[in-house]
Amino acid sequence: MTKISLEQVPTCAPDPRGTPKKLTLPGGFRVGIANMDSILREVAELKLTETSAIRAELLRKAALCNYIPSSAERDYSLALFEEYKRKFLECG
Repeated sequence: MTKISLEQVPTCAPDPRGTPKKLTLPGGFRVGIANMDSILREVAELKLTETSAIRAELLRKAALCNYIPSSAERDYSLALFEEYKRKFLECG
C-alpha cells in the first residue's frame, strides 16, 4: 500500500471570494485560474530564489486544481510567474 503525505493531497476548495481569477497568457489569451491567490501565496512562502524553481512550483500547484494542457504549460508558467512577480517581487 502506498502512503500519501498530506502535502501530496491537493486542497481544491473553491476560493471563498468567488470566481477564478483571470490570467493573461502570452499572446493575450485569458484563462480563469481557481485559487490563484492561494497558489501565489503558498509558493511565496517557500522562499524559492531560482526563477525556474518558482515557475515549476507555480505550475505544479496550479495544475492540482486547474486543467492545464501539456502544450500550454510553458505559457501558463510564464503568466503565473508574471503575476507572482507583480505581487511578491516588485513591491518594495
